[in-house]
Amino acid sequence: IRRCKFCAIGTKRIEGSNYRELKNWPDLPVLIDNNLLAASRSHFDKVIDRLVRHGWADFNQGLDCRLLSDYHAKRLSEIKRPIIRLALDHMDLRHEWQEAFEKLREAGIAKRNISSYCLVGFNTGPCESWQRCEWVESHGIKAYPMWYHSLSQLERNIVTTKQKRLGWNNEKRKEIMGYYYKHRGQRPVF
Repeated sequence: IRRCKFCAIGTKRIEGSNYRELKNWPDLPVLIDNNLLAASRSHFDKVIDRLVRHGWADFNQGLDCRLLSDYHAKRLSEIKRPIIRLALDHMDLRHEWQEAFEKLREAGIAKRNISSYCLVGFNTGPCESWQRCEWVESHGIKAYPMWYHSLSQLERNIVTTKQKRLGWNNEKRKEIMGYYYKHRGQRPVF
């Protein structure tokens, strides 16, 4: 629904121009949905009702913190072991992210079941990206930086000319990804 310039899902080339609610889908506990919180309440309830039966669910996409309501948080907490990932694509969304995090916690969802994706390399340099990941982790949860690749990019994990203008190089890309995914290296001092 957002048509974010960095998101492959929001482009008409990938899924067409309209957000759709499926009438049926495989009844599995790993949910890969491009924006479940944009769905109608009745559809959201139908999805959660199915997931409750499994006893756990992995919300593999980053939930849009701008759309997460108290109602969503309450329903998500009905799943015994929800694995929830928020998304913090830039620091301008910090307030909305904080509110979503607090709603999940107030609904009884444990910190160990919440993490957050952090988009890096799209329109932010290394300093802001590290600060955003650190801000997420200051809440006692895991940050997962997501390196930006354009849809037309033929190779993965490269630093483009635009990213170089933002201050990135391959060493800095490896540094942030290695630190958060492989627990290697140290945080740089900015």
